[in-house]
Amino acid sequence: MDKNNLTPEESFKIINRAISNFKMNYKESAQVFLLWGWILTFASITNFIILKILNSQEAHELTVGKWELEGLFSLGNWALFILTGFIIQFFMLRRIDKNKKVYSYLDTYLTKLWQVTASSLFVATLLCMKLEIAPPPIMLLIAGIATTTTGLLIKFRPVIIGGMAFFIFSFATTFLSNEYIALIVCGAIICGYLIPGYLLKSAGE
Repeated sequence: MDKNNLTPEESFKIINRAISNFKMNYKESAQVFLLWGWILTFASITNFIILKILNSQEAHELTVGKWELEGLFSLGNWALFILTGFIIQFFMLRRIDKNKKVYSYLDTYLTKLWQVTASSLFVATLLCMKLEIAPPPIMLLIAGIATTTTGLLIKFRPVIIGGMAFFIFSFATTFLSNEYIALIVCGAIICGYLIPGYLLKSAGE
């Protein structure tokens, strides 16, 4: 049928289909934001507990090579949670792709964006270890760039604001040099991923 001769009813159906696809994309994005929001929030809290224990007076007196021990436990904690997140995300995206009927260039671009972001975070972690500097400022900065870009692409203001919050928290971590950085990271994840994720989920309903 000629697209220029659509009836009002057909035009209405096309508009409704487009709106439904747009809301579905919102819901899919929300699932990923909430997954990583909760994974990284728990990782931050457990990291704070680990560092708090290792920085206690008793641990300070009993442990040898305290700073090496801190780095080992902290890195292991993050690695465990992130690996768990990737496994869950793999099956989540597999289910989403199986039920997905409409794909767009935006979906592909966002996928590539976050793949590059994940690679950047990994390389940044290695660089921070090599240079012996705290990773959180760099990690939050990279996360902020990707999150803000995502918000601009899907034109959803809470995600944009969440991304910008990462920049603020990134700067805030430079004023601390102990286990309380983990709480700053936790606050950044809540503001950058969890709150926008739930708002994104509501927008898709």
